[in-house]
Formats: sequence, C-alpha cells, structure tokens
Amino acid sequence: MSMEEQPHDPLRDVGELVDSLRLAGIRFLPRQVPGFAVPVLPVAATPVLSVEQTPAEPPRPVPPPLPVPPVPVVQPPPVPARTITLAPRPAPLAPSEELFALETVNESSTQGLSLEERAARLAALADQVSRCTKCPTLARERTRTVFGIGPLDAELCVIGEAPGAQEDLKGEPFVGEAGQLLDKILQACGFQRSQVYICNVLRCRPPANRVPELIEAQNCKPFLEATLDLVRPRFICLMGATAGRTVLETGTGIGALRGRELFWRGIPLAVTYHPAYLLRYPEKKRDTWEDMKRMLARMGRAVPP
Repeated sequence: MSMEEQPHDPLRDVGELVDSLRLAGIRFLPRQVPGFAVPVLPVAATPVLSVEQTPAEPPRPVPPPLPVPPVPVVQPPPVPARTITLAPRPAPLAPSEELFALETVNESSTQGLSLEERAARLAALADQVSRCTKCPTLARERTRTVFGIGPLDAELCVIGEAPGAQEDLKGEPFVGEAGQLLDKILQACGFQRSQVYICNVLRCRPPANRVPELIEAQNCKPFLEATLDLVRPRFICLMGATAGRTVLETGTGIGALRGRELFWRGIPLAVTYHPAYLLRYPEKKRDTWEDMKRMLARMGRAVPP
C-alpha cells in the first residue's frame, strides 16, 4: 500500500505537532489552543448495574455447632450418720448382804427410825461406800473414800464437789486450804464447823483434782441422797457447779442459780461458789458473802452487816 493510500491517523498528527513544538522551544501549552482541538479517544462504556441487577453472593455455609460435652453430675459423698454416744446410766446396786439396800433408803423409809438407828445406818452406808468400785479409775487411785462428817439433824448441810489431796489422805471433807476458807465463812455466819454436816458429791478424789465426770457424779448420787435422807438437814448449801448440777439435776450455770429460792425434796437450799474457786478468784468473795446473808435470812438467823 502506498503512502497516499494509508488511512489518516490522528495520534500520529498529534505526535508530529508535539515534536515540532518541542523543537521550537515550546514546553507548555494552555489548556485550549485556539484553532486546535485535542482528539478524544473513544472509551468503551462500562455497564452500570442496578442494585436489582447486582448478582447476589452465594450464601456462605454455616458451620455446624460444636458438640457440647455432657457435664458430669458429681454426686456429693454420703454423709455418715452422726452417732451420739450417751454415757451409760449407772446400774442400780444389786441386793447384797449389806445392812440395807441402797435403793430402799429414802425419806419415807427412814421416818420411823430413831436417832441411834439412823446413825447406825449412816455408818453402814459409809462402809458400803468404802468398798464401792463403780468408778474403776477413782477406786484404783484413791487412798481412801471421804464420806462426810457432822451431826444428824444439822441445821445446815454443806455439799461440795469432790475430795482433794488432803481429804484423800485424811478421809475427811474440806480439810485443805479450801476447807480453811469454808471454816471462816461458817464462822462469819455464826456456825461452828462441828454444828454443820459437810460432805461432797463424790466420795473419791478425781485424778489431779480434775472436775468430776458426769458418770462419776451419777454413780455417787445415790450415796449422797441416802446420806441426806438419814441426816435430815434443815437447810442445804450447794457449793460449786458440780454440786448444783448434780443435786438439782440441771445444766443451768451457777451464776443463774445464785440468789434463787430453791428446794430439794422440800428442804430449802442455796447455791454459791466453791471455796476453791474463791481462792483462785478472790473478787468473787463479796458475791459469796451476799449469798450467805440471803441464806441466813431464809433460815431466820441474824444477818451480819
């Protein structure tokens, strides 16, 4: 094909124009040169899709839920049944060759006895106590039993807790340091020791002077009741928590029993602190003295200031 037959190329014309301008020293041209039109190349139109025509993405597959492992049910361990062991009740004394059976000694069975007969029965009861082995530990470790001392038909009977070391050696209640304090209390109340019947709940000394155990007090209680039925005091003074708990058969503390008008089988009684407790806590002596004055007023005796 000859030059004349070649088709017209606009881009070639523009290129030749730019080269001639560059040779002429022209570097910039205004946005529009008069008499010259920049050829516009045809641009293929891009189709515009409407929202309705936009192809929707295929739904993404939803993964299946992860399996939840079962929660094991933990069963609580079985609670063992609580077993409460009660102290065995002391067995009643079996009939024997004693002068009298202890379980038959009571107020009604001693009403018709003379003073001499009551004294003889009290001596037989003391002999029976001396051979008692109901509390194996106490029977094994005692030097001797401590029964009681004082006159029959006493105006006042003092009941303590248990014998101490000195009482265990001599066989007489309240002869140690606590007994000396008791003598002073009785003298302040107008009594001589020989006028008062004195005994303890326990007739044997507990090891190391410990507090008597419940079963020990229960074993000795029949001896105490038989003693009181034979002595027949007009008034009873319980000294210490063990005496109050055993004679009155109550768990009430001594602080709540003080100052109350109490009775045992029709006999009026008072409750106060044990002399051994007063030796450890001297500040309680004033409270004890107030108890003694209330007791004297109930007895109809002169009350010291």
